[in-house]
Amino acid sequence: MKRSVTLLAVGLIIGVGIAGIGSDAIKVGALVPLSGSIAPYGPPIIDGARLAVEQINAAGGVLGKRLELVVRDTASSPDVGRDAARKLVELDRVPAIIGAFSSGVTLAVSSVTIPAEVVLISPVSVSAAISTLDDNDYVFCTIVSNDVQGKVLARLARLLNYDTVSIIYVNNTYGKDLTDGFTKNYTRYGGTVGAAVPYEQDKPSYRSEIEKAITSNPEALLLISYAIDGRKQIVEAIEAGYQGKFLFSSSMTGKEVAPGPGCISADEPGPIEGAFGTAPAGTGFHVDQFNADFTAKFGSVNVPPFYYQAYDAAMLVALAIERAGKATGEAIRDNLRAVANPPGEKIYYGEWAKAIALLNAGKEIDYEGVSGPVDFNATGGVTAEILIWQVKDCQVVPVLTVSG
Repeated sequence: MKRSVTLLAVGLIIGVGIAGIGSDAIKVGALVPLSGSIAPYGPPIIDGARLAVEQINAAGGVLGKRLELVVRDTASSPDVGRDAARKLVELDRVPAIIGAFSSGVTLAVSSVTIPAEVVLISPVSVSAAISTLDDNDYVFCTIVSNDVQGKVLARLARLLNYDTVSIIYVNNTYGKDLTDGFTKNYTRYGGTVGAAVPYEQDKPSYRSEIEKAITSNPEALLLISYAIDGRKQIVEAIEAGYQGKFLFSSSMTGKEVAPGPGCISADEPGPIEGAFGTAPAGTGFHVDQFNADFTAKFGSVNVPPFYYQAYDAAMLVALAIERAGKATGEAIRDNLRAVANPPGEKIYYGEWAKAIALLNAGKEIDYEGVSGPVDFNATGGVTAEILIWQVKDCQVVPVLTVSG
C-alpha cells in the first residue's frame, strides 16, 4: 500500500468536499511521526482518522460544515512535535489535535496545547505520566494506559510459568513506564527480572544489549521495542545462542514481526513461533465491518492497529463539536465525556447520522468505539481491554481479551 508521506509531512489538509456542505470548514489537527525512527506507525494512524473524517463529510459534515484534518509531522521527536503543535495552534488555529504517537512527544506537545486551551487526544500514548498532568482537563487518550498493559503482561508471564524474565526496552517514556509497570507486578506475582536493559532507537546492531539481557539465562525475553528495532533484536538474540522464549509488548504487534525473523513458512515457522504478546484490543461492536472498510480503502498494514483508537478520537471530537454547537477547545473539552460516556443511547460504528439526529432532538448519546467502550475517566484516560495474541503459523493471531 502506497501513501503520500511527503505531502502529509508538510501539513496536508485532508478533507472530502461533499455537495451540500457549507463552504466554511472546521479544522482538527493531527500530530504523527511521518519521518524519523518510528515513521512506519504514522500513516495508518492518519488513515484511521481520515476514514472517520470522510464518513462524517459524506453524511453532511459537522454543524453543516466540512471537517478537515490538518496533519503535521512530529519526526518522532519531542522538540519537532512541540514546534508542529505550535503551528497547528497558532497558524491553523485548530481547537483539537489528535496525537501524538509516543508518550514523550505527547507530554512535550501538551506544554503547547494546555495553555492554548486546545484539546489534545492521543490514540497511542500510554504513559501513566499523562494522567498526572496539570492540564485543566484538556488532555485525553483513547488508548488504555501502561498501568493496565504492564499488569496484564506480568500476569501472562506468570501464567506461562516464566519464573525469570529479562527485558529490553526502548529508552523513552513509553519503554521506561511499561518496564516499571511490568516489573512491579511481575515481582509481586513471584517472578524475577534478570535484567532490564534500555536501548536507543534505530541502531544498526543491538548485540551489546542482547548480551546483557541474556547473561542471566532468563526463561523469557520481553521486548518492549518498536518493531523495526525488535526484529534486529530477535535475530541477534538467536545468533547469540539464546534458546528461551520471547514475550512482546504492543509495539511489537503486526506484520513487521510476524511473519518475521526466521519464519520461512508455516512448516518452518522459526524461533518466535508460539510467542505471546499484548496490545490494546479492538473489540468494539461492528469492528469486523470497520476492518473491511479500512482494508478496502487503505489496504493492510504492517504495524499495530492504532487506527482503531485514531478513528474513535476523530469521531469523538466531531460528536463533541456537534453537541456543543461550536468548535472551540473549551466546548470540545466540556462535551467529550457527554458523548463518550453513559448515560445515553448507544452509538456504534457507521451510525454518525443516527447520533446527529439524537443530538438534534436534545437526546444524549453514548459512543461505543471500534476499539471498545471509550468511557473517559476523571483524568482523561479510558478503561479498556487488552488483547493477548500469539505468533502461530508465522502470523499474529488473537487469543483472548482481558480486563486490566
